[in-house]
Amino acid sequence: MMTWDEMLTLVGACTYKPGWSIALHREPGSARAYVQLSISEASDASLDSVKRDGTRTPWKSGKRYLSPHMCRQEVVGVVFGLIKDAELHETHEWFRYRGASIYNPHLDPDALVNLARKASSFVTRDNAMTMTEGGA
Repeated sequence: MMTWDEMLTLVGACTYKPGWSIALHREPGSARAYVQLSISEASDASLDSVKRDGTRTPWKSGKRYLSPHMCRQEVVGVVFGLIKDAELHETHEWFRYRGASIYNPHLDPDALVNLARKASSFVTRDNAMTMTEGGA
């Protein structure tokens, strides 16, 4: 089984962009270990995707819990996956189509339900399931 110190060494060996820090924490009142990112104002990822006026706000990622039964590759992989998830989250926040943040992860799922229940909300092509091309 992996010890706290071994996890700490592995997580401590992981780095990413300036302004991104990776930390191993213990769940308060428990021995459960988790990894979390902290993004400082030094990172472009701290730019406000709604205001888009240069305002910077530090933030923390979600948590990823570690098991003492993990191997070294799994621990490092969790850190890598957490970074990928945070970057993808930012991509979804920043992407705009016709000025709207249509992939924003903070959209209310109940508002999306109403949109998804309308047949007119779906755009497909005739050959979407077969992928056959017309012509030759």
